[in-house]
Amino acid sequence: MSTIGGSFDETILMNQLVKATEIGFDSRIKQQFIPQYDVINAIKAAQTASVQTSLSKRKDVAVEVQWENFCDIVAEACATDCTLGGTTSSTNVEEYDVTWCKEVNFSFDENDFYDNVFEMNVAKAFLKADKELTEAFAAYGVAQIEAFKGANVLTTGKGTVAGTETTIPSAYWTPAIVAYLNRVSIMNRFVNPIFLSGSLLWEQYQVAMANAANANGKGDANLWGSLQPFFDLFNIDTVNDPSLKAYLISMGSIAMGGKNINPDVPVVMFDMTKYTMVSQYTGLKYDVFYDNACSGTQKLHKHNYTIRLKADIWQNPAGCSATNTGILSFLCS
Repeated sequence: MSTIGGSFDETILMNQLVKATEIGFDSRIKQQFIPQYDVINAIKAAQTASVQTSLSKRKDVAVEVQWENFCDIVAEACATDCTLGGTTSSTNVEEYDVTWCKEVNFSFDENDFYDNVFEMNVAKAFLKADKELTEAFAAYGVAQIEAFKGANVLTTGKGTVAGTETTIPSAYWTPAIVAYLNRVSIMNRFVNPIFLSGSLLWEQYQVAMANAANANGKGDANLWGSLQPFFDLFNIDTVNDPSLKAYLISMGSIAMGGKNINPDVPVVMFDMTKYTMVSQYTGLKYDVFYDNACSGTQKLHKHNYTIRLKADIWQNPAGCSATNTGILSFLCS
């Protein structure tokens, strides 16, 4: 139970999270709290690694990520004896620091609402914090994807390959380019590739999906069948400004996760209440810190909150070749 005078007890704190969830499902109100974060959805769709926050042997903020690879399973000459089996898949366990950290801080002073038509709405503040932290993490995700890009082995076709960048003239960015991207995926041995873009091909994709039911429009829609498209109109173009870019991401090439220091149920420690809340968007957990202090001549209270996200995005370190990272970058020229 809480022991701080004037603090919300555990039930009230948890009810605030429930109210935030209810507001998030209100179609009229939630629009102002919806973040732009499709890049995170793309990363989640490509993730096959298991992130274990409890297995790390280190006391500081670190996690273990278990990557499964099948690179050593290859075709061999037929055996002349009765031996069966052979090479197994490999599970690479890597320990990573969780380096990315952002927080949102806000306060509510009861004096401000003493003669105000509005009441303290902590639930809406939680939603706004969730939105801001989600968008900040999404922007970081684009930067990480950009840092993880590898070399394109397909050096013929519409794109000009130089280092880790494939540059394609703007005239080729039509629905037909999806056929080229499928060819790139095949030649680079990508598994269940994901196409991630900002504004590049967004309009063409929307038109293709709208015309999918029409006899003359099925072709463009069918081209997208072997790619999983994700469009983040805000973060991809903003992080790469002024360039317009798109990416191909192979399944299993990237992972994300976080680590918390607070318990799931509110506890009071040294005049501060600590607990966690789950993001409605990324599924990651936030550490929530709360305290209060006497305020004003009415001896009311000022309630202080910090919502912190400590998380990271990692690249599979054990790809099947040194240059094939499972992520390719395409630049519109």
